[in-house]
Parts: sequence; C-alpha cells; structure tokens
Amino acid sequence: MVDVSGGAIFDWGSHFIDQILALLPGEIDSVTGVNQKRLWTHVTNADHADVAITFANGARATFTNSDLAAARKPKFYVLGTTGAIIGNWDPAAGSAPADLPAILTLHRADGSSEVIANTAVTPYSFHQSVVEYLNKKTPMQVTTAQSRDVVAIMQAAEESARANGRSVTPSLLR
Repeated sequence: MVDVSGGAIFDWGSHFIDQILALLPGEIDSVTGVNQKRLWTHVTNADHADVAITFANGARATFTNSDLAAARKPKFYVLGTTGAIIGNWDPAAGSAPADLPAILTLHRADGSSEVIANTAVTPYSFHQSVVEYLNKKTPMQVTTAQSRDVVAIMQAAEESARANGRSVTPSLLR
C-alpha cells in the first residue's frame, strides 16, 4: 500500500473544521469520525470520511469528504431554524474547485433567498500575516491556538474512526 497523505480528514478537514469553528464558536463536547475504504485499496487514504462535532449547546456540525459520491454536495451549508446559508462550489474554478470561495446563498425563514457577494481576498494574506507578526509583532489573523484546536479535533476524529465511530472528547485550548 502506498502512503499518499495524512488521509481525507487531515487533507480537507483542516480547512473545513477551521471554518466550522469560526461559525460555531461554542464549547465542544465530542467528536466522532468514520473512514470508509471501498475503492482506493492501493493507497492509504480513505475513500469517504465523515467527522461530526457536537457542541455543548446542542449544535452539531458535520464535515464530509467523499471521493465516491456520484454527485457533489454543496461545499458547505449551515442549517438553522430561522434560516440557512448554502455555500456552493464555484464552477469558474474548473478542475480545482477548492481554490475559489463558495458562492453563498442566504435563505430566510420567509422563503426568500439571495446570493451574498464575496469580498475579494488578498492573495497570500496568511503569509503576509506571518511576516507582520515576525517583523512588527502584529497579532496573527489565524492564531496558533486555533490551528492547534483544529488538529486536536482531527486527531479525535481519526481516533474515533479507528474505534468504529465511538465519541471522543478532544483536548482543546479554548
């Protein structure tokens, strides 16, 4: 078997779990993870991965990465009782759909919806933030504590996956 990478949870989870924590900043109770390997038997990566994060206030977030699905689900969605946000893949990205921000649609309780314009992102802004921190001690846009918590959640998800989806409480800094 060929080592490919850190696996589906670590490859894509780092980005999406970071976004989940930005949208749902509550205390985390537990994490569950499931990895499935059905097609890529010659490599280490799972074909399909699910990570569920359960928050102390009852909110729940799920990250799914699938290389098996016949159709792509939205890039992400946030469902609530009074509205929802759907983030669809931008077709302008062509064969690199993860490279462009999602097309955001806000759905309201009254049934109306609207596409929300994205603001332009400065290329390499993370790297610029690192330089500003090193040269001027300007606080980082993404903190090391945030990054560490994302890794702790991914580790908990992998531990859960190895234990057939048993809930794991991650060791977080926040």
